[in-house]
Amino acid sequence: MCSSSCGKCFNPGSRPGVLCNQTSTSGYLCQDEAFACMDWSFGSTAMRSAEDEFEEDVYFGVGSFGSDDQMSGLGSCFRLRVAGIEKDLIVQAINTGSDVQGNQFDLQVGDGGFGANNRCVGVGLGAASKGNTFMFPGSSAVWGEMYGGVTSRDQCAGLPEYPTDSAAMKASGDSLVALCEYSFDKKVRLDANTSPSSNPTILDLARVKCPDALVELTQIQRNDDPATFSGPSLPGFPNNGTAVAQCQHNSWDLSYCLTRMMDCAKPSGSWTTNVKESLVIGGKKVVQFCTADGYTRVDVQCGCFDCNC
Repeated sequence: MCSSSCGKCFNPGSRPGVLCNQTSTSGYLCQDEAFACMDWSFGSTAMRSAEDEFEEDVYFGVGSFGSDDQMSGLGSCFRLRVAGIEKDLIVQAINTGSDVQGNQFDLQVGDGGFGANNRCVGVGLGAASKGNTFMFPGSSAVWGEMYGGVTSRDQCAGLPEYPTDSAAMKASGDSLVALCEYSFDKKVRLDANTSPSSNPTILDLARVKCPDALVELTQIQRNDDPATFSGPSLPGFPNNGTAVAQCQHNSWDLSYCLTRMMDCAKPSGSWTTNVKESLVIGGKKVVQFCTADGYTRVDVQCGCFDCNC
């Protein structure tokens, strides 16, 4: 159904998955049935297992980084030293956003804020009337702020534990409530009951090699990765502490801040139009996203229903 100029196989050899729908053999264009994977969330069972496999004692995560490289940072990994967090974080950029500023990292956590691209919960937002589908049941009222989610750990208990299609998350050992609580416990977000700031300050940041166990979760890998898991600080780092005030909850300048999100939507790195083929490894060219259960991976190998393939 495609012309010879666009009906190509973009990502042959990638990890198989389910078909997006009955009319497409690929997930590249898939949108209505396309969601973020919940095991990408900070502290998920899969993420903690990946950390255990790694040679250093760090936290793993994914999200968005304010970068101006050729792919807006997609697929790149960064090592962060963050005020108040006991371990370094190694995180991979799989998403982009115009609201993510330079030297800011937006980490996917349990209810980190459903944002402008919300596919988490529809009731109360008016979006359900547009025919959109959402991952979780219930009302948006318990999800807290659009950007940032709930503001205290005790509010996590009001969230739905599982997606509407709950079997996969139950089987994984995860729950949205537990993921939300874990993000407060590890201080990647700060509790409004005990801190005037919700966003921790990034003290140092460097681009590093992506750990294999983290790539296994996302299925995107750059071919220009650094050689090691530590590296020189990016421009503006180490942060000398003057940027701490910028990370206050009401600040519009979030550079040097570790912020958070969880919009449940297919990430930018899953669209082939956001990927430069010359910068990614064969079979790991695009982020492999999930169905509405948040765990079942969609096929992103090759074939297409129209020209975004």
